[in-house]
Amino acid sequence: MKLSIVIPTYNGWDRLPVLCNEIIQSLSPHVAAKDFEIIIVDDGSQNRSENLISELGGKGVNIKGVFLNRNYGQQLATLAGLRVSLGDYTITMDDDFSHNPEDVTELLSMAEKNRLDAGFGIPKNSRTGLLRKGGSGLRDIIFNLFFRKPGNISVSSFRILNRHLVNNIIGDISEYRYLSVEIIKHTKAIGNIQVIYNRASGDHSRYGFVKLVFLAFSLIRCSGIFPERFRRTKIASEMEWTLI
Repeated sequence: MKLSIVIPTYNGWDRLPVLCNEIIQSLSPHVAAKDFEIIIVDDGSQNRSENLISELGGKGVNIKGVFLNRNYGQQLATLAGLRVSLGDYTITMDDDFSHNPEDVTELLSMAEKNRLDAGFGIPKNSRTGLLRKGGSGLRDIIFNLFFRKPGNISVSSFRILNRHLVNNIIGDISEYRYLSVEIIKHTKAIGNIQVIYNRASGDHSRYGFVKLVFLAFSLIRCSGIFPERFRRTKIASEMEWTLI
């Protein structure tokens, strides 16, 4: 197994058949079907479906369905995907087509060519909208101040991680809250590649002001300025799911 693609989803099953087929089509000229797997992590959706897993599996695609027993949020859902992944490299991407399936091979090529532990796809097209710009700026400030992120690196949910890094992350999840925090904690061999983002929601941010503030506090809480008893979480180790 060479490549795993982890897609966390919440009530997004109507989009997944098209997304998975586009991923398969973009990978097929470069990676043999036996050498990649798609892992869909259902984060407690109301409209969850097992049919897609069966249909794609019937076409010879290595596909897994991870059905969480309740809604844990995107970060922990992504962690569940990492924990069942088998690839030498694992890519995480959103389910809303904001990340272009054709850029999956670009992430893989960047990581292999530069021998990176991790890489992030960052938007080539500038983001507009006050909340989106403000949220991205606030996130970068927090990562720079509290987690010693390299100044020339930006983070995103479109990522690639090698097997060694994945094993390190899933081997110690007592303080896990955000995957990008864990990546920076475990390695500095990180790269960026510019990609086109295609958010269906246009210029609107996923987060309102209150959610942005909560996200900022949650990120800071992961840092060493808080005592360990405030940082540690049992949720990551207590997640339950059904694997199909």
